[in-house]
Amino acid sequence: MNHEPSPSEYVSSAKPFVRSAALAVVVGTILSALLAFLWPPTFRGETVLLPPTEEETGFSVSSVIRGLNVPGIHIPTRTGPEDVTMAILRSRRITAILVERFDLMKVYKLKREEPAIRQLQDCSSFKLGESGTVIVRVEDRDPKRAADLANAFAEELDRFNREIRMTKGRRTRLFVEKRLDETRIGLVKAEEALRRYGEQHHTVVLSTDQLSSVESAARLFASQVTLEVQLGVARQYASDSSTEVRRLRQQLNEVNRLIGALPDLGLELARLVRTAKIQEQVFALLSAQYEEARITEARDVSTVEVLDRAEPPDRRIWPRRGLLIALGFAISSFAAAVWIAWSVRGARRTVRGSEG
Repeated sequence: MNHEPSPSEYVSSAKPFVRSAALAVVVGTILSALLAFLWPPTFRGETVLLPPTEEETGFSVSSVIRGLNVPGIHIPTRTGPEDVTMAILRSRRITAILVERFDLMKVYKLKREEPAIRQLQDCSSFKLGESGTVIVRVEDRDPKRAADLANAFAEELDRFNREIRMTKGRRTRLFVEKRLDETRIGLVKAEEALRRYGEQHHTVVLSTDQLSSVESAARLFASQVTLEVQLGVARQYASDSSTEVRRLRQQLNEVNRLIGALPDLGLELARLVRTAKIQEQVFALLSAQYEEARITEARDVSTVEVLDRAEPPDRRIWPRRGLLIALGFAISSFAAAVWIAWSVRGARRTVRGSEG
């Protein structure tokens, strides 16, 4: 007949294993403590940025980047300045620059650039703050390098934005410059035609109504050409379905409708005067746009505002030594308890077998 052991018998049978289990717990805790103190520390540098707003010219940064088709940077269809900033910071283009700038292939002990880029991307994180700020965090074994890398992300973002803005200004300048040259030639021809007509007809004068019609027509035609230039510039970096292009197209359609309703000036002199005035106004408006494009191209001001610059952290984020030691103690204690229970059960079976 099988005898069911009492609790006291279980305790007495477990006593031979307790000392070994206690020793295992002590060893496990000591090993976890050694691991916690020998584990290389990891530090985190953190920079807080205020994303750049829409450009002063009224064109969004996202439209410019999408239109320029910048390699390595994917901008979603509908974005705000924060989304554009995050996309640029996460891009391979910026990361590759930092890998070369800080010689991270040597730091990470890697022979190729691509693994170093991936490792830096894994060690970097970017998130939006509650107030719309962008938080840049970089983890590294060296506290100074962690802070320098976080700050370098902000610097490269600013440099990239300046290059994009200058590229946009250069494209706009070249486009407007071409139209300005065409308008200059047209103005010279109109003035020459008006001069020749004046030499042939010394006493011809326009009436007040005709002069008023000429002035109105000149303003409308000048607006038409200006809107056509703006639409041409916008189409270089924005799609036809963008808000900017649709707005300009609507304005141009309205101006065309008004031009179609203008009265026909029958006098040759009125037509010549109107042509000359149109060319004058268009030339003046294009000259202003040309100067604005030149300023945009040459402008070299900061595009990123750093709210909190990263400083070398004085505390590591890993390893958390207390946590590792506690985990080592808990795991070794649990393993020791399981081992004791298993050993006692095995010993009882052996005794029962011998008694049988």
